[in-house]
Amino acid sequence: MSQLREFMHTPLYGCSPSVSLAMAAREMETHNVGSLVITDQDRILGMITDRDIALAIGRGSGPETPVDQVSTHSVVTIESDADVSDAAALMGDKGVWRLPVTDGGGRPVGMVSLNDVFGYLAQETQHLSQAAHAHRGPLL
Repeated sequence: MSQLREFMHTPLYGCSPSVSLAMAAREMETHNVGSLVITDQDRILGMITDRDIALAIGRGSGPETPVDQVSTHSVVTIESDADVSDAAALMGDKGVWRLPVTDGGGRPVGMVSLNDVFGYLAQETQHLSQAAHAHRGPLL
């Protein structure tokens, strides 16, 4: 299996806890991403998604509300030397669609999504299928 560092998305887009919902939404739009990691220097403090913003606005939060007030604070992360099966298992266990990837010191270095994991596994399955068809003999 491949390690996450080989296909995680970089750079990891983030913001400070005091950034407004409106500014976070603009940042997501600019970078075409669905989430931002909330950081304080090299520490992950939380994560905000496009869904979090929509739900907060629906509940009456204004566009100037700081992301820290509506973000997830217990963020599930994974280290960059983990493999794809580790990421898939962790996403399934924790019910998350996105995992910030960290280095050995806990600093954020990238992002991997459920779509990334499925895409990688689909590609690997296709490679195995092609190899089996190329063999054309009995598979033992």
